[in-house]
Amino acid sequence: MKTIAVTGGTGFVGRALSKALLEKGFAVRIITRRRPAVTLENAVYAEADFSDAESMKEALSGADAAVHLAAALFCRSKEGFMRANAEGTAALAAAAAATPTLRKLVYISSLAAGGPSPAGAPRTEADAEAPVSFYGLSKLEGEKAVRNFPGAFVILRPPIIYGRKDSGFSKIAEWVRKGLMVNAGSSGGRFSFVYLDDLVNAIISALEAGKFDGGTFYVCENRAYAWKDFIALLAAGMGVKMPFMLSLPPWAVYAVGWLYEAVTAFTGAEPMMNRDKAREASAPNWTASPALWERTSGSAAWTPLEEGIKKTFD
Repeated sequence: MKTIAVTGGTGFVGRALSKALLEKGFAVRIITRRRPAVTLENAVYAEADFSDAESMKEALSGADAAVHLAAALFCRSKEGFMRANAEGTAALAAAAAATPTLRKLVYISSLAAGGPSPAGAPRTEADAEAPVSFYGLSKLEGEKAVRNFPGAFVILRPPIIYGRKDSGFSKIAEWVRKGLMVNAGSSGGRFSFVYLDDLVNAIISALEAGKFDGGTFYVCENRAYAWKDFIALLAAGMGVKMPFMLSLPPWAVYAVGWLYEAVTAFTGAEPMMNRDKAREASAPNWTASPALWERTSGSAAWTPLEEGIKKTFD
């Protein structure tokens, strides 16, 4: 039985991945800073700190492969993002390289590492990287660290991930239920999405098949959606009315991000919006083409957004 180490295994994607790996007969070791109160049955938990090389090596000891999902989505500075996502990934890659049994590393990066796309032209792996946020830059730096891993590696770049128990998706749903939603980017901006189960299946395929080794892939449904259409599908899936769509200029979105940061600095809560997300919102199109993944995998079986939303709220 192969042992798969999963960082971020207590999160939205990590927990779903860990459950799927266990169902397929893998041994799962979830690497976390602290053991959660509610654990996943049959999973093993290893406590480690990315800033402590020895604890990382111990946590990875004996593992056959690792999936690196742990990441900071909301930081208050460029330094915070780089420390968590770039330096943290470099520390994991170094610990993985020092683990004799560990032969493959799968890194879950982001479309943000590549950057936004021109209107009508989804981003591909051949395009030059152009991140517009500190988050995107930090994930791109993490990719560079993964490429230094001496064993096999695969880098996946999902766009917006959605599914059950996703806190970010739930917060959007809360505003839809209240009847108000801000246009992301611009009223005409388009976005790519990937359903949670599809991403989990892609990660497992990357672990099991050698044909993906050394590659970087965008993984998402092969169709882009206008933000308004996404919100309409979301409202329909929730059984509520279409909310009022409010368009804000980039400076106003940036101000909202700053305000969220200021308020949550006192409360200690994680902001659902910050200045870095405002930088991303200033770009109207966040679309990617999964064509390379489809050619390599031989499959184009993606869950359509409407169907995925129905499953999310079923």
